[in-house]
Amino acid sequence: MGRDEAFRDIYREHYNAVYRYAWRRVGPDAAHDVAAEVFLIAWRRWETVPRAEPLPWLYGVGRGVVRNHQRAEHRGLMLEARLMVERDQPGRDLADRAAERNSVVNAWQSLGETDREVLALVGWEGLDIPSAAKVMRCSVAAFTARLYRAKRRLRTALDRQDRAAEDMPHQPAVPARMGLEERCV
Repeated sequence: MGRDEAFRDIYREHYNAVYRYAWRRVGPDAAHDVAAEVFLIAWRRWETVPRAEPLPWLYGVGRGVVRNHQRAEHRGLMLEARLMVERDQPGRDLADRAAERNSVVNAWQSLGETDREVLALVGWEGLDIPSAAKVMRCSVAAFTARLYRAKRRLRTALDRQDRAAEDMPHQPAVPARMGLEERCV
């Protein structure tokens, strides 16, 4: 099989996964561009793409492409939450939901980039630990330790959000332990 056919096969098989990886990190507006860049890099570095398991390699490349978009995504989420509160100030339900979302965003953003990526690879991308370790270019043991530490730091950040919400006068406490589905409505 020639290079063109082999590339087409990898593209067809893995484009949706790479797109979803990008979408969860940079949103729908930039996800196609990120995915396209990942496959452009794969084309340019074809000799280094592992044919047996290309997806972890593609995620590793995607990780590098996504880095520049993450800060802009965070600013957008914070602006959206702020606008929701300003627009719907009289309605407590919307304000509460915005506060809950803000709590999760703040906890997530308080983590380091590596912690966020480790949690996202397992939680969002559904990778097993050996595949996620390939994406992060580390051993399985190192990735397992990183995952444990990242979970612990997220738990601490959420607990800190809970305590801060409880200490605010005249503000309803927003429990940070609610399910993410409930928080990010």
